[in-house]
Amino acid sequence: MEALNILWRNQKWRLQNPATLIMTSIQPLFWLLLFSTMFGSKAVAGGGQNYTAFSLPGILVMLVLTSAGISGIANYSMKTGGIYYRVYISPVKRSSIVLGHILDVAVAAFVSIAILSALSLLLGATVASGIAGVLLIILLLVLTIAFVAGLSYAISFLFRDENPFIALVNTFVMPLFFVSTALMPYDQVPGGFKIAVLINPFTHVINSLRNLMLNATPDWGLYLLAAGLMAALTVLSFLLAVRCLQKDEK
Repeated sequence: MEALNILWRNQKWRLQNPATLIMTSIQPLFWLLLFSTMFGSKAVAGGGQNYTAFSLPGILVMLVLTSAGISGIANYSMKTGGIYYRVYISPVKRSSIVLGHILDVAVAAFVSIAILSALSLLLGATVASGIAGVLLIILLLVLTIAFVAGLSYAISFLFRDENPFIALVNTFVMPLFFVSTALMPYDQVPGGFKIAVLINPFTHVINSLRNLMLNATPDWGLYLLAAGLMAALTVLSFLLAVRCLQKDEK
């Protein structure tokens, strides 16, 4: 219940600051339209598959990186408005505060994901694995959002103001996107980048999402690897965020 109250408070703040949702949605929409226009349904993805369906998993992960990655900036706005201190002097579990933040980010991210997915359908993309595949995609995206949002929340306690925080997030978002299989299959990645692409955890998320998009039968080994990795990273980022919050109060 405490986490839901935090969620509702954060949602009210977000409704008063809609620019945060707009800014994080524009870039993924731009990339999706750009790639779909450039490549159309050519066999860039291999096998003549629709390139929108091929590129959508990478665009979804980029959306998560941008929206959840920058989510820690809410801390600075709330400190400026005094909301931060009213919440932290209340008898609310610190884990509930972090969970409320993650839930808020997930709700906002899925609004953008829904918009992006609707546009992708208009461009010919489908989920070959059906309803079950859609549910598996949602679960994996939830885990990915939770990991990135928890990490972003923890990082926000490292800096006194938002400028270095934003700079740090922007430094890592695009490299993580490009050093992955977002734009091309792993076997087409130049040799020198293969190791970097392989150790990027978001590569495995993209590969699993793409498998669900393009294949009627899910590759369970691939999916469990991605989901297990994100679940473990989510637990670590959650514990780190709670620890950073507790240290900030001392």
